[in-house]
Amino acid sequence: MSGQRLSQGSGATLSRRSLLGLVGAGTLLAPALAGCSHGGGSGFAQVDVKVPKKYDKRKQKVVLWSSWNASAGKVLDGLVEKFNDSQDEIYAQAQYQGNYFDATSKVTAALRAKAVPDIMAFGQTAWQIFFLNETLEDLGDYADEKFSSSFHPNLYDAGVIRNRPYWISFARSTPIMYYNKDLFAKAGLPDRGPRTWTELREWGPALVRQKAAGKSAKVTELSGGDSWEFEASVWEFGGRISHGLDVVVNKGGAVECAEFMRKLIFQDKMAILASEYGTNFNNGLVGAYMNSTGALAGTYEAAKFEVGCSPLPTQVTRGVPTGGAGFSIFKGVPKERKQAAWEVIKFLSSPESSAAWSLGTGYLPVVKAAVNQPDYRKAMQKDPNRGVAVAQLAHAGQLDEVDAYVQNASPIIYGGLQKIYGDNRPSQEVLDDVARQLRAGEKKIKPMYDKLVGGAG
Repeated sequence: MSGQRLSQGSGATLSRRSLLGLVGAGTLLAPALAGCSHGGGSGFAQVDVKVPKKYDKRKQKVVLWSSWNASAGKVLDGLVEKFNDSQDEIYAQAQYQGNYFDATSKVTAALRAKAVPDIMAFGQTAWQIFFLNETLEDLGDYADEKFSSSFHPNLYDAGVIRNRPYWISFARSTPIMYYNKDLFAKAGLPDRGPRTWTELREWGPALVRQKAAGKSAKVTELSGGDSWEFEASVWEFGGRISHGLDVVVNKGGAVECAEFMRKLIFQDKMAILASEYGTNFNNGLVGAYMNSTGALAGTYEAAKFEVGCSPLPTQVTRGVPTGGAGFSIFKGVPKERKQAAWEVIKFLSSPESSAAWSLGTGYLPVVKAAVNQPDYRKAMQKDPNRGVAVAQLAHAGQLDEVDAYVQNASPIIYGGLQKIYGDNRPSQEVLDDVARQLRAGEKKIKPMYDKLVGGAG
């Protein structure tokens, strides 16, 4: 939403797993933000920015804090440079703040110090914390109908509460199925991903007969460091993490999903719990696994085989949660800085910028017209993998609300997965405890949730 899927050098690291650091942030954010006062204070100063001489006569400066470095950071810097060259009133600068955990901690400290960036790139499961603390600007007066309708609705609506936008999609993703085309061919399997989890299990014997680095290949690897892929699979098995704030992770399809995966590891010996998610796949040891579309560029760099991508498998139904990051502006910032920040967001939300960002990183093109850009059309024709996540958007949905709003929800869930996938603990027993913890967290946020979100999340 959102994390550390590949090595930092890949430039495709900043999907939802970077938020695993919110184990700590979840316990720190609420008291830290309480010190800012609800409403975000007034007259927030700007964080430090060194303006190059060629831009020092511009009226406004805009600082964008992000968690994109390496190749993704270079793409962002290039887009910001194009913005600076497109007009002569505003100088914008992107400043890397570490992974999502580091950046979230820094912006918490910045709010307390009353000196903030003009734009903050929040992960999908982080911005709601700041929203519940009433520190985010209502962007409804900036985002007109032309702007909002240019986005894929499934992505734009993720930042909308009670018909008002607080978070503008930018680096958005869905999980997709990656598969090793070379390994599949050796195993005599079709050149496609599995249509169902049952089909993947049926392919298991053919895959485990293949050798990679002297070892038997595995069918898939599972994450013990994020809840995102699990949430997708739970949906596919007909379950949910929650209905609204009603926790149901210990019922029906959620338990069936966890049991299916546990047996795939311990009974069938076809799957593994990954210590570094994606590494086994990139090293050719795993036939197929789920990861963010934002990992596409990094996977191409790391894998020594032909990579295939396909829609997520179903079981009972489809399950495609969205993830990634977007932009917010803080309350209490002077009006002229907010307007300048919005000009930067508008530029980064153009079809041209969206296409360039997607091509450079593998994230989804959040703006519908981006796919009509000449460079993007050429890339889609050359590489069908790029179209998989876009095609899935019709089936994509927002995170279950407990996962989105309850602090530490993701760590609580994947803490349970580690017991199931790592220790072979019965799924029902573990998920009952996960549900108990999530309900305790839900009670803490319910007063602010009812006030600010209610049933309109």
